[in-house]
Amino acid sequence: MPAQLRPYFTLRIIAGLVVCIVSLLVFGKLVDGVSENESIVLFDVALANALHSVATAGSTSFFLFISLFGGTILFGWSVLVGLLFAVKKQWLGLVMWLIAIGGGQVLNLLLKSFFARPRPTFAAPLVIEQFYSFPSGHAMMSFIAYGMLAYILFVMIRNNYARIIVILAALVIIGLIGISRIALGVHYFSDVIAGYAVGSLWIISCVSAWRYVQQRREGDSHTA
Repeated sequence: MPAQLRPYFTLRIIAGLVVCIVSLLVFGKLVDGVSENESIVLFDVALANALHSVATAGSTSFFLFISLFGGTILFGWSVLVGLLFAVKKQWLGLVMWLIAIGGGQVLNLLLKSFFARPRPTFAAPLVIEQFYSFPSGHAMMSFIAYGMLAYILFVMIRNNYARIIVILAALVIIGLIGISRIALGVHYFSDVIAGYAVGSLWIISCVSAWRYVQQRREGDSHTA
């Protein structure tokens, strides 16, 4: 590795480790709070009831539309990205994309089944969801999918201003999807934050593995 790039590489590793540690601490704290009915549970219920009481037909329609970007629309463009990798015969990218999206979905289902937290309940629910609540699948998968897409675009784009726009756009979409799940009354606040925490851990793991394999390939090609 060129000497001038080593500080940047080291900083990136440290930043990744810090994010992983923070995400683990946040998730662990949420698990303790939810399982032991601590103050976070009271906040969850109070916020859910408050948002439900001010919901209107217009706001519900808006958040239902936003929620699609963490569900049906996310699935659609995720398939499209996979097909583009296949058409361009970028097999490593395709494999890592499938691991990120498919693995994230499996991980979310396992966590939901393990914690088995019931969803918020209301006398007149805005939306009805059947499976467990913790962590939020929409929040987790949006963080993974839009985060991975932002990473891919970040690597492809050379303009720093365009890179900033990509990152901000991903953060806005991810944030709105999380808010929509709380506003629709299908998830608690802690479900969404837990989804973000696990999603950040998974995406960092996938990106790190992707870059490691790429660097190994580049190293092997230079020594061949």
